[in-house]
Amino acid sequence: MEPKPASAFITTRKGFCYLTIRSFQSNRHIMRIRNYALDAEEKREMRRLYPDVVFDWKKIAQQLAEKREICRDYRSRRRTSGAARPGRDDGPHIAVFDPATRTVYVNGLPSTPRAAGALLDAILKMDRTSEE
Repeated sequence: MEPKPASAFITTRKGFCYLTIRSFQSNRHIMRIRNYALDAEEKREMRRLYPDVVFDWKKIAQQLAEKREICRDYRSRRRTSGAARPGRDDGPHIAVFDPATRTVYVNGLPSTPRAAGALLDAILKMDRTSEE
C-alpha cells in the first residue's frame, strides 16, 4: 500500500493565511500568503521546492476566498479592542515631599496621564497643608 501524497491547503492563524502541508501527523506552514492571492511565480516556486506535494490551485484559491473575511475580521477586532483597553497601572506610586527644598521624590514615573494628574494633585495638597 503506497502512502498518499501530501496535499497543500490554506490555514489561518492570528489573522494571517498560510499555505500548509500535512507532515508526520502535524501541519507545517510552508508560506505566508499576502494579499490573499498567489501569483504565478510563487506557484512555480512552491512546485519546485516541494515536488512531492500535490497543489490543487483551484481548491487553494477557493479556500483563500473563504478565509479572507475570517482574517480581516480577526485583525479589525484586535485593533479596536486594543485601542479600547485602558492602560495598565504599575501599582501605587510613592512620593515624598520635602517642604524645606520643595522637592518631590517619586519611586517611578506615572505611566498614564491620570496617574500623573493624581500625583500632582497629591503634591499640591501636601504643599497647601504645609503652608498653613
